Amino acid sequence: MKTLIFFLTLLAASVFISCEEDTPSNTTRQVYKYIGYDSTWNKIIEGYLWIDSIDSIEVKGRWRFDLVSNCENIGPQIGHGNFEGVANPLGTLSLNLNPGMIDNNVLLQCSMRLPYRIDGQWSYLGFPGVINWGRFEGTQIR
Repeated sequence: MKTLIFFLTLLAASVFISCEEDTPSNTTRQVYKYIGYDSTWNKIIEGYLWIDSIDSIEVKGRWRFDLVSNCENIGPQIGHGNFEGVANPLGTLSLNLNPGMIDNNVLLQCSMRLPYRIDGQWSYLGFPGVINWGRFEGTQIR
């Protein structure tokens, strides 16, 4: 009888443990109003950047950007998509707007500034190297 009670207790404990939420404890959802500029600070892009999760050093999210001024060679950063990247403890983010591509990438290198801001540089990269670049800033929507 004691064996049966022990077995049922063990079974119940394993069921409760397996029902824990699978989301990481550092999951966060942040929305930023994004403004992108060319290298001479002319506004060329507006949109939104959603940081869906920051888990340890891995960052994932989505973006939706619209072209608001004529500019050439800015790469695939018009429209929408998912991004992946890394964060370091000092608040610096490196985000790839086109994680499934080997060539033809747009990278965002940015710092998270308190309160509620990110800013940095975007770079359009191809096999030859940096094709174009500019600055950007984001203000968190609270």
